[in-house]
Amino acid sequence: MVALTVEELTPEHIRFTLSNTTVGYANALRRILISEVPTIAIDMVEIERNNTVLPDEVLAHRLGLIPIYSKRELKYKEECSCSGFCSECSVVFEIDVVHTDDTLRTVSTRDIVCDEEDVIIKSGPVITKLARDQGLKARCIGRKGVGKTHAKWSPVSAISFEYDKDNVRRETNYWFEESIEEEWPGVRQGEANLMQKIDKIHMCVEVVEGGAGPLAVVLEGLRILKEKVATLSSAAETMD
Repeated sequence: MVALTVEELTPEHIRFTLSNTTVGYANALRRILISEVPTIAIDMVEIERNNTVLPDEVLAHRLGLIPIYSKRELKYKEECSCSGFCSECSVVFEIDVVHTDDTLRTVSTRDIVCDEEDVIIKSGPVITKLARDQGLKARCIGRKGVGKTHAKWSPVSAISFEYDKDNVRRETNYWFEESIEEEWPGVRQGEANLMQKIDKIHMCVEVVEGGAGPLAVVLEGLRILKEKVATLSSAAETMD
């Protein structure tokens, strides 16, 4: 049975070791974490007023990349029976800023208003800047989605995994003229064993700041992977 041991956990990343597993399992988990763990992101922007320096499509793109975390479970748009958006599949955000001073005015996520207490939007990212008599008014619709549809829904920013730290399987060949130790300082290689079994994978997952926590993302990825394996196993049993 696969075992998971957490070695380091911070608000932004998690380091853990998978035991009794294979490289293929770790890579499947990596792909799921990137593309199939659902999150919330702004998917539709209705701009009523925009006389900033940025065109509508650039503003919509920037708004879509803002990290959003929702404690409330939403339906996918495809699963909802509403014609546009509703409280079961969407979260509504409002932004209305007008600048009347001669100084520059920074518009950030702090200017976005949401009436739902269960929705947390990352505070800080800059959306645009306003000069005198410029303004922005828009309604943004946040929806549930996954990274394979658009990268804005991906909950992770980077994932890495390693195995065979001592390179005993010699899958990495160092080019050298005389001595590996002298030409590759710091490199450590164990005694060669090309048949060494790989059963421990060290992984590091860095999540998008402002979204779900790293442990929650990894556990959701494992749940999705388990569900996929169960579906495949069930399908295989019904084959003639």
